[in-house]
Amino acid sequence: MPKTFLIGSVIAGVVALGLFYQDAIRNNITPDFNLSGLEMVAVNSGTYNLTILVPDSFGRKYHSKPVNIRKPFQISRYEITINQWNTCFEDGGCPSQAKQRPYQTGLHPVTRVSWHDAVVFTQWLSSKTQKSYRLPTEEEWAYVANSGRDFTKQTIEDLIAKRRMIQVGLMSRFRKTLPIGGSGQNSWKIDDMTGPVWEWTLTCWFSSDEENKRPWSISQLSDPNLCPNRVVQGDERAHVPFFVDKVYTGGCGTGSPIDHIGFRVVRDNGIRHNPSG
Repeated sequence: MPKTFLIGSVIAGVVALGLFYQDAIRNNITPDFNLSGLEMVAVNSGTYNLTILVPDSFGRKYHSKPVNIRKPFQISRYEITINQWNTCFEDGGCPSQAKQRPYQTGLHPVTRVSWHDAVVFTQWLSSKTQKSYRLPTEEEWAYVANSGRDFTKQTIEDLIAKRRMIQVGLMSRFRKTLPIGGSGQNSWKIDDMTGPVWEWTLTCWFSSDEENKRPWSISQLSDPNLCPNRVVQGDERAHVPFFVDKVYTGGCGTGSPIDHIGFRVVRDNGIRHNPSG
Protein backbone atom coordinates (compact mmCIF):
# COMPACT_ATOMS: atom_id res chain seq x y z
CA MET A 1 0.00 0.00 0.00
CA PRO A 2 1.56 3.39 -0.99
CA LYS A 3 2.85 5.48 1.87
CA THR A 4 1.10 8.60 0.51
CA PHE A 5 -2.26 6.78 0.71
CA LEU A 6 -1.67 5.86 4.36
CA ILE A 7 -0.66 9.41 5.27
CA GLY A 8 -3.71 10.78 3.44
CA SER A 9 -6.02 8.36 5.28
CA VAL A 10 -4.57 9.35 8.66
CA ILE A 11 -4.97 13.07 7.88
CA ALA A 12 -8.57 12.52 6.74
CA GLY A 13 -9.33 10.61 9.95
CA VAL A 14 -7.85 13.35 12.13
CA VAL A 15 -9.82 16.04 10.28
CA ALA A 16 -13.06 14.04 10.64
CA LEU A 17 -12.43 13.54 14.36
CA GLY A 18 -11.71 17.24 14.77
CA LEU A 19 -14.94 18.18 13.00
CA PHE A 20 -16.86 15.74 15.22
CA TYR A 21 -15.49 17.31 18.39
CA GLN A 22 -16.07 20.83 17.03
CA ASP A 23 -19.72 19.92 16.42
CA ALA A 24 -19.93 18.31 19.86
CA ILE A 25 -18.64 21.46 21.55
CA ARG A 26 -20.93 23.72 19.50
CA ASN A 27 -24.00 21.65 20.41
CA ASN A 28 -22.98 21.02 24.07
CA ILE A 29 -22.52 17.30 23.38
CA THR A 30 -20.03 15.37 25.47
CA PRO A 31 -18.70 12.39 23.47
CA ASP A 32 -19.04 9.20 25.50
CA PHE A 33 -20.75 11.14 28.30
CA ASN A 34 -21.91 8.86 31.11
CA LEU A 35 -24.08 10.16 33.93
CA SER A 36 -22.64 8.75 37.13
CA GLY A 37 -24.88 6.12 38.73
CA LEU A 38 -27.29 5.86 35.80
CA GLU A 39 -27.97 2.17 35.15
CA MET A 40 -30.31 1.26 32.31
CA VAL A 41 -32.16 -2.07 32.16
CA ALA A 42 -33.32 -3.53 28.84
CA VAL A 43 -37.06 -4.25 28.58
CA ASN A 44 -38.43 -6.47 25.83
CA SER A 45 -41.65 -5.85 23.95
CA GLY A 46 -44.75 -7.74 25.08
CA THR A 47 -48.45 -7.61 25.87
CA TYR A 48 -50.44 -7.44 29.11
CA ASN A 49 -53.68 -6.10 30.58
CA LEU A 50 -53.61 -2.78 32.43
CA THR A 51 -56.24 -1.94 35.04
CA ILE A 52 -56.51 1.67 36.15
CA LEU A 53 -58.20 2.93 39.32
CA VAL A 54 -60.26 6.06 38.77
CA PRO A 55 -61.89 7.25 42.00
CA ASP A 56 -65.13 9.16 41.57
CA SER A 57 -67.93 10.53 43.75
CA PHE A 58 -69.49 7.04 43.96
CA GLY A 59 -66.31 5.29 45.10
CA ARG A 60 -63.74 3.41 43.06
CA LYS A 61 -64.06 2.79 39.35
CA TYR A 62 -61.76 0.47 37.42
CA HIS A 63 -60.92 0.56 33.73
CA SER A 64 -59.06 -2.31 32.05
CA LYS A 65 -57.47 -2.39 28.62
CA PRO A 66 -55.07 -4.60 26.67
CA VAL A 67 -51.63 -3.04 26.16
CA ASN A 68 -49.13 -3.91 23.44
CA ILE A 69 -45.57 -2.73 24.12
CA ARG A 70 -44.47 -2.87 20.50
CA LYS A 71 -40.85 -1.79 20.80
CA PRO A 72 -38.18 -2.77 23.33
CA PHE A 73 -36.76 0.08 25.41
CA GLN A 74 -34.50 0.67 28.38
CA ILE A 75 -35.50 2.10 31.75
CA SER A 76 -33.36 3.37 34.60
CA ARG A 77 -32.90 0.84 37.38
CA TYR A 78 -33.36 3.61 39.96
CA GLU A 79 -35.13 6.94 40.16
CA ILE A 80 -33.01 9.94 39.25
CA THR A 81 -31.00 11.03 42.28
CA ILE A 82 -30.18 14.36 43.85
CA ASN A 83 -26.56 13.99 42.66
CA GLN A 84 -27.66 13.32 39.08
CA TRP A 85 -30.02 16.29 39.09
CA ASN A 86 -27.25 18.54 40.43
CA THR A 87 -24.94 17.37 37.64
CA CYS A 88 -27.57 18.66 35.21
CA PHE A 89 -27.84 21.93 37.16
CA GLU A 90 -24.05 22.46 37.29
CA ASP A 91 -23.87 21.86 33.53
CA GLY A 92 -26.52 24.51 32.92
CA GLY A 93 -29.20 22.05 31.81
CA CYS A 94 -31.54 22.19 34.83
CA PRO A 95 -33.04 25.41 36.18
CA SER A 96 -32.15 25.08 39.88
CA GLN A 97 -30.26 22.99 42.38
CA ALA A 98 -32.05 19.96 43.84
CA LYS A 99 -34.30 20.65 46.82
CA GLN A 100 -32.75 18.54 49.56
CA ARG A 101 -34.06 17.87 53.06
CA PRO A 102 -31.63 17.63 56.00
CA TYR A 103 -31.90 13.83 56.24
CA GLN A 104 -31.31 13.26 52.52
CA THR A 105 -28.03 12.49 50.75
CA GLY A 106 -27.03 12.75 47.12
CA LEU A 107 -28.14 9.13 46.65
CA HIS A 108 -31.74 9.86 47.59
CA PRO A 109 -34.19 10.30 44.69
CA VAL A 110 -34.59 13.90 43.63
CA THR A 111 -38.11 15.04 44.57
CA ARG A 112 -40.12 18.24 44.54
CA VAL A 113 -39.74 18.38 40.77
CA SER A 114 -42.55 19.29 38.41
CA TRP A 115 -43.37 17.39 35.23
CA HIS A 116 -41.79 20.19 33.26
CA ASP A 117 -38.61 19.96 35.39
CA ALA A 118 -38.38 16.22 34.71
CA VAL A 119 -38.80 16.76 30.96
CA VAL A 120 -36.05 19.41 30.99
CA PHE A 121 -33.73 16.86 32.62
CA THR A 122 -34.46 14.27 29.91
CA GLN A 123 -33.82 16.88 27.22
CA TRP A 124 -30.45 17.76 28.79
CA LEU A 125 -29.47 14.09 29.07
CA SER A 126 -30.48 13.46 25.46
CA SER A 127 -28.43 16.44 24.30
CA LYS A 128 -25.35 15.38 26.28
CA THR A 129 -25.39 11.78 25.08
CA GLN A 130 -27.07 12.04 21.66
CA LYS A 131 -29.37 9.24 22.81
CA SER A 132 -33.12 9.57 23.15
CA TYR A 133 -34.21 9.87 26.80
CA ARG A 134 -37.72 10.66 28.01
CA LEU A 135 -40.23 9.87 30.73
CA PRO A 136 -42.04 6.50 30.57
CA THR A 137 -45.67 6.34 29.56
CA GLU A 138 -48.06 4.98 32.15
CA GLU A 139 -48.35 1.77 30.11
CA GLU A 140 -44.56 1.31 30.11
CA TRP A 141 -44.34 2.13 33.82
CA ALA A 142 -46.99 -0.46 34.81
CA TYR A 143 -45.47 -3.07 32.48
CA VAL A 144 -42.10 -2.68 34.20
CA ALA A 145 -43.48 -2.29 37.73
CA ASN A 146 -45.26 -5.65 37.56
CA SER A 147 -42.51 -7.40 35.54
CA GLY A 148 -44.69 -7.84 32.46
CA ARG A 149 -47.61 -9.47 34.27
CA ASP A 150 -51.18 -8.19 34.09
CA PHE A 151 -51.70 -5.11 36.25
CA THR A 152 -55.01 -6.10 37.84
CA LYS A 153 -57.55 -4.76 40.31
CA GLN A 154 -55.98 -7.09 42.89
CA THR A 155 -52.51 -5.65 42.15
CA ILE A 156 -53.85 -2.17 42.87
CA GLU A 157 -55.65 -3.17 46.06
CA ASP A 158 -52.58 -5.02 47.36
CA LEU A 159 -50.42 -1.92 46.80
CA ILE A 160 -52.96 0.32 48.57
CA ALA A 161 -53.17 -2.11 51.51
CA LYS A 162 -49.37 -2.27 51.78
CA ARG A 163 -49.11 1.51 51.79
CA ARG A 164 -51.74 1.89 54.50
CA MET A 165 -50.04 -0.76 56.63
CA ILE A 166 -46.78 1.20 56.41
CA GLN A 167 -48.59 4.40 57.35
CA VAL A 168 -50.13 2.71 60.40
CA GLY A 169 -46.71 1.41 61.45
CA LEU A 170 -45.18 4.88 61.09
CA MET A 171 -48.23 6.52 62.71
CA SER A 172 -47.98 9.10 59.94
CA ARG A 173 -49.32 9.56 56.41
CA PHE A 174 -45.96 11.03 55.41
CA ARG A 175 -43.06 8.70 54.58
CA LYS A 176 -39.46 9.80 54.27
CA THR A 177 -37.63 8.99 51.08
CA LEU A 178 -34.97 6.27 51.13
CA PRO A 179 -31.64 6.07 49.27
CA ILE A 180 -32.07 4.41 45.89
CA GLY A 181 -32.42 0.66 46.19
CA GLY A 182 -34.08 1.01 49.59
CA SER A 183 -37.63 0.13 48.53
CA GLY A 184 -37.06 -3.30 47.02
CA GLN A 185 -36.36 -4.79 43.61
CA ASN A 186 -38.76 -6.61 41.30
CA SER A 187 -38.05 -9.78 39.32
CA TRP A 188 -36.73 -7.71 36.41
CA LYS A 189 -34.15 -6.24 38.82
CA ILE A 190 -35.65 -2.76 38.67
CA ASP A 191 -35.76 -0.97 42.01
CA ASP A 192 -38.14 1.24 43.98
CA MET A 193 -41.13 1.12 41.64
CA THR A 194 -43.57 1.25 44.56
CA GLY A 195 -41.85 3.14 47.37
CA PRO A 196 -42.48 6.53 48.97
CA VAL A 197 -41.60 8.36 45.75
CA TRP A 198 -44.29 8.52 43.10
CA GLU A 199 -43.10 8.99 39.54
CA TRP A 200 -44.06 11.29 36.70
CA THR A 201 -45.12 9.68 33.42
CA LEU A 202 -45.67 11.14 29.95
CA THR A 203 -49.33 10.12 30.07
CA CYS A 204 -52.02 12.79 30.09
CA TRP A 205 -55.09 12.82 32.27
CA PHE A 206 -58.24 14.31 30.76
CA SER A 207 -61.61 14.96 32.36
CA SER A 208 -63.20 12.99 29.51
CA ASP A 209 -63.12 9.17 29.65
CA GLU A 210 -63.15 9.16 25.86
CA GLU A 211 -59.93 11.19 25.71
CA ASN A 212 -58.28 9.10 28.44
CA LYS A 213 -58.99 5.88 26.54
CA ARG A 214 -57.77 7.24 23.22
CA PRO A 215 -54.34 5.94 22.10
CA TRP A 216 -51.68 8.65 22.12
CA SER A 217 -48.26 8.44 20.49
CA ILE A 218 -44.97 9.19 22.28
CA SER A 219 -44.59 12.22 20.05
CA GLN A 220 -48.02 13.55 21.02
CA LEU A 221 -47.50 12.91 24.74
CA SER A 222 -44.13 14.69 24.62
CA ASP A 223 -45.90 17.93 23.71
CA PRO A 224 -46.17 20.00 26.94
CA ASN A 225 -49.23 21.76 25.51
CA LEU A 226 -51.23 18.55 25.02
CA CYS A 227 -52.80 18.58 28.49
CA PRO A 228 -52.52 20.41 31.84
CA ASN A 229 -52.48 17.25 34.00
CA ARG A 230 -50.09 14.30 33.87
CA VAL A 231 -50.37 10.88 35.48
CA VAL A 232 -48.16 10.08 38.47
CA GLN A 233 -47.69 6.41 39.30
CA GLY A 234 -46.46 4.56 42.38
CA ASP A 235 -48.20 2.50 44.99
CA GLU A 236 -51.29 4.45 43.96
CA ARG A 237 -52.18 6.54 40.90
CA ALA A 238 -52.86 10.25 40.66
CA HIS A 239 -53.09 13.06 38.15
CA VAL A 240 -51.20 16.25 38.90
CA PRO A 241 -50.87 19.60 37.08
CA PHE A 242 -47.60 19.63 35.13
CA PHE A 243 -46.26 22.68 37.01
CA VAL A 244 -46.75 21.22 40.53
CA ASP A 245 -43.66 19.84 42.30
CA LYS A 246 -45.16 18.64 45.59
CA VAL A 247 -48.59 17.44 46.74
CA TYR A 248 -49.03 16.74 50.45
CA THR A 249 -52.74 17.40 50.78
CA GLY A 250 -55.46 16.12 48.55
CA GLY A 251 -55.16 13.24 46.19
CA CYS A 252 -55.56 14.75 42.73
CA GLY A 253 -57.88 11.93 41.80
CA THR A 254 -56.40 9.15 43.89
CA GLY A 255 -58.02 9.87 47.24
CA SER A 256 -54.70 9.78 49.14
CA PRO A 257 -52.00 12.42 49.57
CA ILE A 258 -48.82 11.88 47.56
CA ASP A 259 -45.68 11.55 49.67
CA HIS A 260 -43.13 12.74 47.12
CA ILE A 261 -42.91 13.22 43.35
CA GLY A 262 -39.79 12.16 41.44
CA PHE A 263 -39.08 10.36 38.18
CA ARG A 264 -37.01 7.81 36.30
CA VAL A 265 -36.03 7.85 32.64
CA VAL A 266 -36.58 5.69 29.57
CA ARG A 267 -34.13 5.43 26.69
CA ASP A 268 -35.44 4.55 23.26
CA ASN A 269 -33.20 2.33 21.18
CA GLY A 270 -31.28 4.18 18.49
CA ILE A 271 -29.41 7.45 18.24
CA ARG A 272 -31.05 10.81 18.81
CA HIS A 273 -31.16 13.04 15.76
CA ASN A 274 -29.84 16.53 16.38
CA PRO A 275 -32.61 18.95 15.37
CA SER A 276 -30.03 21.55 14.34
CA GLY A 277 -28.00 19.05 12.28
